[in-house]
Amino acid sequence: MLLFDLLSKKKKEMTKSAVLKKNLKDNKYIIHPNLIVRDSGSYAIPPYITEYDLNSTELLDKILYALEFSKEGGRPVEDPKIRVKEYLKGMGFKTMKALYENTINLSLYVRDGIITFTPWENKGSKEGFSGFKEDLTVKLPFNSPKEKLVKALELALSRCK
Repeated sequence: MLLFDLLSKKKKEMTKSAVLKKNLKDNKYIIHPNLIVRDSGSYAIPPYITEYDLNSTELLDKILYALEFSKEGGRPVEDPKIRVKEYLKGMGFKTMKALYENTINLSLYVRDGIITFTPWENKGSKEGFSGFKEDLTVKLPFNSPKEKLVKALELALSRCK
């Protein structure tokens, strides 16, 4: 019984992850949850939420909704080319070049009660979204007041390039 209690306390909370892309040209937001694969990264999964002209509070609400669909699992079995085609279609783009044009990217994940906002730099369709040399992440408890979560979201978005 004691061993079971110890193992139960060590059991980690499931990680939830979502991505926000914003097309600066038309103020279009695209948010999607991720399938998180241990030791392999994450993959975009539906639903793909597309909205225009959201204020920060509305945007946070959409992100929290998308996080509900995030899950952990095995590597997708679909052909990678088909996955990319479905990804672009879900995001409303025809090509990777169109996806990267005038777009910023922000990753979010919740683990062990902490939400982390990670801004990325857009280096175009050849290099993708890349991390910064310095740590620009914004972290706070997931159960923080909504106003603090909104401010963290705004700060992280302001750091995206």
